[in-house]
Amino acid sequence: MNLDRTDRELLERLRACFLSGHAGETPYWESERMLMLYHETFAQRIAWKWHAVLDELDQRGWHPAPGVTLVDVGCGTGIATEIMLERYGTDHLSTVIVNDRSQCAAAFTARRLGELFPSLLVKPTTDLTVPPGSIVVISHVLTEMTTDDIKHLCQHLVAARAVLVVEPGTRHASTRVVMLHEQLRQHMTVVAPCPHQQQCGMTQPTNHLHWCHFHVRPPTAAFTSRQWARFADTFGIDIGDLAVSFMVLDTMWNQPSPAPGRLIGAPDISAHDAVVIVCSSEGIQRRIVNKRHDAELYRRLRKRPPQWIEPDPSQQHTHRSS
Repeated sequence: MNLDRTDRELLERLRACFLSGHAGETPYWESERMLMLYHETFAQRIAWKWHAVLDELDQRGWHPAPGVTLVDVGCGTGIATEIMLERYGTDHLSTVIVNDRSQCAAAFTARRLGELFPSLLVKPTTDLTVPPGSIVVISHVLTEMTTDDIKHLCQHLVAARAVLVVEPGTRHASTRVVMLHEQLRQHMTVVAPCPHQQQCGMTQPTNHLHWCHFHVRPPTAAFTSRQWARFADTFGIDIGDLAVSFMVLDTMWNQPSPAPGRLIGAPDISAHDAVVIVCSSEGIQRRIVNKRHDAELYRRLRKRPPQWIEPDPSQQHTHRSS
């Protein structure tokens, strides 16, 4: 990750394109050099998010069936597929279709994956194809799509057995994930993160101050590596703040949620209480955890917030799902 001035300028131009909100309007992969630089830097932060999501799926007992085809939509450098293959292996994921509107990106990803996993059958394409029963991964691409694009994408996704979506933990990215959720929940079962199968409470105007996102912890190397410290300083990134919006659906999933409530975002901690946002089948709840009355939960929220948290029946939800 030794970046010279030209490398930094390439990455800064690419990052500015993403942050502008106009990345979907024009191709941005300029060269294989840009793809490699991105893969070694920003894509690794996306990899950390995928590891966290797959860790949760491991806890839930979800894994792909043997021999299925994986489709990577808007693959970029293929980091999502790479993490999936590292986790589950080519016995489970024997064929991969890498799709990107950039032929350069699709070819780059196909070549890298072929080198990393020699027994893998990799098919690069600029035209989206979702074979029946396949697994689809979508990573950091929904914000580049219009509402019509997402509707068109869903027409393809209904053929899949499972869909895994990992996006930035921003308000805008969350709205795109929720949009996909609402169009697919009639065809598939939500595995994570939702504790229910009903309408997303975030769709209600009363919840306009909230958005569905979670904070995951980067690996230790992110805090101890000199290279990551230099990278964070160069691009003005808080390396420890890793927010994600995600969704996993599966047509064959039939396991219940581990708990009735899911913690959204990060707790707002004060000396006397903690305010948390809880998602449940009853809707979105702003729950106040008093330090004096619920000392153990308050301590956990302050130290390391749990994924799952019970809604408080004495406190009001801002929306009842339908």
